[in-house]
Amino acid sequence: PWPKTAPEQARAIADLLARTRTALTVDQIADHYTARGRWRDRLPQLLETLAALGRARRDGEGWRGA
Repeated sequence: PWPKTAPEQARAIADLLARTRTALTVDQIADHYTARGRWRDRLPQLLETLAALGRARRDGEGWRGA
């Protein structure tokens, strides 16, 4: 399930990227979670935040753990 709070969401995405060997697109990241609502709309912002904190980096069309 998709975590409820922003810190938990950021941690979940960072952990997913850290344990995945290939770059993941936003859609591939979203496919790992289930929830209702517009939470998928916030994924790009969460990824950019993780990048600013040094926990993620862009790789072509996808994202990797840093």
